Amino acid sequence: MQLTLHLTNKCNLKCKYCFVEHGTDSMSREVAFAAVKFVMENSGRGMSGLLFYGGEPLLEKNLIYDMVDYTQALKKKKGHNFYYKMTTNGTLLDEEFLKFSEKVNLGIGFSHDGHAQDDCRVFSDGAGSYTKLKDIIPLLLKYQPYAIGMSVIDPSTVHKASSIVGFLFEKGFRYITVGVNYCKTAPWTKNNLSTLENEYKKMAEMYIKWTKAEEKFYLSSFDMKILSHIKGEKYNSDRSRMNINQPSVAPDGKIYYASMHLGNPAFEIGDVFSGIDSEKQKTISAKGAIPSETCQKCALRPRCNYAYDNLIYHDSEYITNISPVQCVHEQLITPIADYTAENLYKDNNALFIHKHYNELYSFVSLVEDRNSIKIG
Repeated sequence: MQLTLHLTNKCNLKCKYCFVEHGTDSMSREVAFAAVKFVMENSGRGMSGLLFYGGEPLLEKNLIYDMVDYTQALKKKKGHNFYYKMTTNGTLLDEEFLKFSEKVNLGIGFSHDGHAQDDCRVFSDGAGSYTKLKDIIPLLLKYQPYAIGMSVIDPSTVHKASSIVGFLFEKGFRYITVGVNYCKTAPWTKNNLSTLENEYKKMAEMYIKWTKAEEKFYLSSFDMKILSHIKGEKYNSDRSRMNINQPSVAPDGKIYYASMHLGNPAFEIGDVFSGIDSEKQKTISAKGAIPSETCQKCALRPRCNYAYDNLIYHDSEYITNISPVQCVHEQLITPIADYTAENLYKDNNALFIHKHYNELYSFVSLVEDRNSIKIG
């Protein structure tokens, strides 16, 4: 099991597309340590995961240190192993914390929108954060060469989407995720979506170019869609199991089905002191496995990232609620990702085939990369 721990809902940025309701709440040590005990007692195979999330988790840096110390003590006493991840805006990263993260193998997801950074990712006074992060990026990659570069595409920045990916790649990120702002208030138009389609086509050419140059990288938008083709019906069933195994904990210790439902009583499934209401969790999961009537008839349903587990609670029922923009998005990107894969597959590209059809690729690649770093 892995827990997403919302250490605080405070943040030092005021990103225009953020879905987290900011406030002044922070997790106490009592709640944090109870969460650690809870995940340890409910994980099989002697392994548990902690994802430090926010708000901005580095506003609670000392709590992260204390939690890791606590887990290390439990490891010695109980023989239970822990792994750690964190998602951060990066503005509070420093060398001390990065040395610590390297020592305890804490993986970092770093949110950055490239040359569009100052369009949306701003401080509370409206000032951009690009300059603040300029020197932090190389420092991060020095200690975390596998850090994930995480970006969000907004209607206001959609024309920069491919350049955002290019920026992260040029800076040295080789694990890049691209999300889309689907908030109801995001003003997506037909023109925006047409621009997004063109930007994905540019990303496709970048993907092909980098693969043919034997660059090892992961680009979520394309690699997940390629995976959905390979797995077929199993694609979303695997993703559903991941949701079951990664509930979210609010600062007050309440447990929710997923981060997007934090604070919604309909998706509250327990707390770190008394445990999870497994029947309620199973009920929500079962409802998430039922796509809407429209989605059931769609040819892209098995490969869609939103046809399943995209739940709302309406009229005392859990129902799948895929928005028109999400639907159009899947129709846009799937054929572009398929074109990309077909191009490389027909070319018999060894790296592409190894990456997507060799189950040991991730392990072998990691060993090769670490050996090359040592040699270098």
